[in-house]
Amino acid sequence: MPSRTSQEQFDRQAPHYNAQWNAWNSESLAWLIEHADCRKSDRWLDVATGAGFTAVAFAPLVAEVTGLDVSAAMLNEARGRARAAGVANVVFETGAAESLPFGSDVFDGVVCRLAAHHFVSVPRFAAEAYRVLRPGGRLLIADTTEPDDAPGVDAWQNQIDDLRDGSHIRNYTSAEWRGFVNGAGFALEDLQQVPESVPISLRDWLQKAGCEGPAAAEVRRRFLEAPPEVVQTFSIAQTADGDITFQWLRIALSARKPEMTVLG
Repeated sequence: MPSRTSQEQFDRQAPHYNAQWNAWNSESLAWLIEHADCRKSDRWLDVATGAGFTAVAFAPLVAEVTGLDVSAAMLNEARGRARAAGVANVVFETGAAESLPFGSDVFDGVVCRLAAHHFVSVPRFAAEAYRVLRPGGRLLIADTTEPDDAPGVDAWQNQIDDLRDGSHIRNYTSAEWRGFVNGAGFALEDLQQVPESVPISLRDWLQKAGCEGPAAAEVRRRFLEAPPEVVQTFSIAQTADGDITFQWLRIALSARKPEMTVLG
């Protein structure tokens, strides 16, 4: 179990999830939109909407978006973002990914961006997404990922994430994601690693999680002493001002709930 719940973590840190955070994974958002195949009549659900970047981006493409999150502070940020963008077809509600507070077969699409590594049970989330989607509905996910066959890299990054943010559960490999999606009954249509062009600043990344003091010092030490395989995988580099930059691996996938079959 996480040392801090996602609700506690993101209630504390909501104001830090700003345009800089969005820029660190903008290519993932573009991938999701490109593969959503949105129709103007669609109703979409953005699970773990956070500060609302994904919900606001999808809103002009569909009839309605519901943004769901466990954090009231994050939802306040999201409502402000929607107002600033002049978006009127987004509603925000409180709820958890593993127990979606909606009926069955009510959404045309479910999207989840850079959040699933905080979920207590990704299989339960996948099952809930399947339940609330209409037959033929789409599931779109983007998240931080690990290489399939590099256990040392996997362990290093997940330990770093846990040190920085006690609500972190796990970054999953593409093989694990295939298992989650197929296990819930979806037909997996596409799964890709999406390169992000904007390097992440370690200093800012720690600030966004409220990581400071000994924990921040330990994270920095581990970056400075990272094994060569880790340095290469995450493009770790020191900057002239003493900061460190890196780039996490991101995975994006699209899957579909099968259409209902008519028995003859």
